[in-house]
Amino acid sequence: MKRAVKYMIATLTIAIAVFAFTACNDNNGEFVYEGTDVYGRTLGEIYDIDSEDTGVFRVPYEIGGTSAIGKKMISANCADYVTVEKTQSGYTLTFYCDDGMLGSVKVVRGSGKTQGKQGAADGYQSFTFGMTREELDSEISLECEVKIMNKVVEFSVTCDLSKAKLVG
Repeated sequence: MKRAVKYMIATLTIAIAVFAFTACNDNNGEFVYEGTDVYGRTLGEIYDIDSEDTGVFRVPYEIGGTSAIGKKMISANCADYVTVEKTQSGYTLTFYCDDGMLGSVKVVRGSGKTQGKQGAADGYQSFTFGMTREELDSEISLECEVKIMNKVVEFSVTCDLSKAKLVG
């Protein structure tokens, strides 16, 4: 009985999140960015990250390093994009999931694990990490605590930088 109630609550939470996400979007679920940034670049356009000095880019990613069920759960509970911010001092990557779903997210590197700085943005819980340009070009291993499952899971994301849209 407890399991059924938890499942119903999780399903309802996902349905509400999908409704809220859809209600706040236009153009078939895609956010619409209008105008230009302070440098005169058109928001919402695809830019080559390497040719820009600075910017915040919305980047789609592919999920890996987990089962088909794991991919489906991540797709259902996390944004289908990450943001990559490029500054004069380097890069940051922000990963987004439904609020309250994850207790923590860490990047797994050869040198150990790095806890993401937790925040909130666009109706999501966010986790931000410092990155190198080389890491952004490769498969990024993540470890996260899934609260409703009380379990730590691992998966990876591979950013598609060729589709980086300028958003700020």
